[in-house]
Amino acid sequence: MNKTRRAFGFFRAMGCVAALLTFTIENAMANSLLLLSPAQLAGGWTFYPQEDTTRSCRVELVADKTFSPEVKCLEAWLGEAPVSWSPTPDGMFLMGKDGTDLVHMNRIEPGLYEAQLGGDKVLVMERLHK
Repeated sequence: MNKTRRAFGFFRAMGCVAALLTFTIENAMANSLLLLSPAQLAGGWTFYPQEDTTRSCRVELVADKTFSPEVKCLEAWLGEAPVSWSPTPDGMFLMGKDGTDLVHMNRIEPGLYEAQLGGDKVLVMERLHK
């Protein structure tokens, strides 16, 4: 009888641990994929090829999902200058004049995004400090 109570107590405790782990993991995953608002992403950003930080350009993301005129500098890397942008849970799309996406900038960490352009080329997007 005593062994049965211990076994029951053990399995009950393990069930609680499993439930806690499941909640914690689900919560962490949900937080890592939060969709940032345009207002949160608006502001100054620097774009540059990963292999050459000296070839950078500064672009302002506007809360209405447009860009500052300096966005023309991205044409060298993307083939055309984006005209709008849209946040995604794991980054943001930069979109061309016909409304299709030019590139998806993957969120690496807060304030740092990267996109694979082709071959080994990586475009980096880094928030300017305020």
